[in-house]
Formats: sequence, structure tokens, C-alpha cells
Amino acid sequence: MKYMMFVCSDPEPDPDTENEPDIDVWVAENDAAGRRLRGAVLAPTSSATTVRVREGRLLVSDGPFAETKELIVGFDLLECADLDEAIEVAAACPVSWFQALEIRPFMPGLQLGEKASAFARGEDGDARPYLLTMWMGGTPAAPFDGQAVMDEGEAWRRDLEARGVQVLGNALEGTDTATTVRVRGGETLLSDGPFIETKEFVAGIDVVSCADQQQAIQLAAAHPIAGYHAIEVRPFYRE
Repeated sequence: MKYMMFVCSDPEPDPDTENEPDIDVWVAENDAAGRRLRGAVLAPTSSATTVRVREGRLLVSDGPFAETKELIVGFDLLECADLDEAIEVAAACPVSWFQALEIRPFMPGLQLGEKASAFARGEDGDARPYLLTMWMGGTPAAPFDGQAVMDEGEAWRRDLEARGVQVLGNALEGTDTATTVRVRGGETLLSDGPFIETKEFVAGIDVVSCADQQQAIQLAAAHPIAGYHAIEVRPFYRE
């Protein structure tokens, strides 16, 4: 099973932990064991753009989609035998002392090719990777057939793969499959459901390799979800 582990900012970090965590050992161990397939830190939310398409018009607004104090700051892509192993891997990550880690399985079909390997090595050349986050929930802009939109989303991904800009991505299982993990005072704390408690939820993610943010916005606008809900476009952090 492949799991998305969102790293989410938590306003209540462990008060007993004084030092910033060093996750290099955790990364090395889980990379070597094949449990961590990819991972990346996102640029600040000030770099985010929210994309919608309404009646054929592209609507772009600055800033992240979710207006909450809890924010997604990065992710790790895990491959584990089951949810119990994914929780164990998350709880062993020192970042869990300071942040909340949301674990959610991908729907079947996530593929990782050479483009994803190049992304993991930071070998994107002049292009820059962007995270496209599909937000759903609330009232859609128009009635739609969920299965038809999912099929159109798969066609959208195949087109991006043919154009050489798709890095990785897929739909996520429902929010009822999400588990949030924190470690406080040495104790692992689990809660059911996603970390960000809003009526909207992350339905899927895609990483694309683009020349600039404008190209990433155009790719997001072509996704069928943009016509009904919203897609957040955000670059990854680069040193």
C-alpha cells in the first residue's frame, strides 16, 4: 500500500522537546528499507495560488485554498504493508514531536517512473516542481458525475505524462481512511480523520515539473476538478 504522509503545521508542539529534530537518520533508514519513496518540503504559503474555472473563465487568487492556521508544509510518500506499519513509521519520525502527520492511502494506480526519481534527486534541470492539491467538499460550482470526473482526471494525467511534465500523482482514498499521528511526551497520539478540520478536504495530489508557476496554473486549470471545486498550486522549497 502506498500512503501519503502530509506534514502539517501544529500550533501545539511538544513543550518538552527543546531541540529541532534531525530527521536524517529516519530518512536514511526508511529510504534504505523501501518504506519512504519520496519526500519534499513545500515553499511558504505566500507562494501558493488557488485556481478555479467557472463558466469557462480562469479565476486565480493568491494564497492557499484553506484559510486555517493549520497548513500542509511538506509530505513523504510511504510504501508499507498496512496502516499499522505506516503509523509506526510516522511515529518514529522526529518531526512528529513538533508537527502533526496525516496518513492517508492512495487509490490504486499510483505509478512512479524516472521523472519521479529525478524529482527525488533534485535533478529537474531548469524546470521546477509544483504541488497541485485537489480540494473538494462543500457545494460544487455545478452538479457533476464523480466517476466521470475521476476518469477525466486519469486522462489529464496521461496527457501530462505524454508531455513529460507529470512527476507523480493520484487520487486519495476518502477522509474516513485518514489517521493523524502526533508524538507528545514520548506517547503516540492517534486521531481518526484528516488534520485540517474543514468541510473541504484534499481529494488528490499531483506533482508537475514546469518552467514557471504560470505553466503550473495552466495545467491546474485543465484538470476537471477546477471546474467544480479548486486546485491549489504551490512550489517546493529550494535551497
